[in-house]
Amino acid sequence: MVRVQVVGDQLVARLPWRLALAAGRRTVRVPVAAVTDVRVENSWWRALRGSPGRRYRFRAARWAAGERTHGKGRDFVALAQGGPALLIDLEHWRSPYARLALTVEHPAEVISLLKKSAKKLSQSV
Repeated sequence: MVRVQVVGDQLVARLPWRLALAAGRRTVRVPVAAVTDVRVENSWWRALRGSPGRRYRFRAARWAAGERTHGKGRDFVALAQGGPALLIDLEHWRSPYARLALTVEHPAEVISLLKKSAKKLSQSV
């Protein structure tokens, strides 16, 4: 499962070693200010959109990790069977990705963490 935390004004997703090896990176960082929507998709494979991009690897019906490209930009996925997908939509001009699709242990906790962080950022501006 991917671990998600907010460090300063950055959303940091840390991948488990197997998904990190497949994706070619251990962490993904995006600005919290770029988050536009956060939701849960119960079927993790429905979170996949577009076609495989750079450093994308998968095992059919088991896991997927890496970048996928589509008309709106690039998505970063780190998904595994057995859990729902947390979808974090981003403003593509403020972030390298249009969406993060991650399998996390407790999606509701991550959603509340992101909402609190976004509220703090908006109050400080």
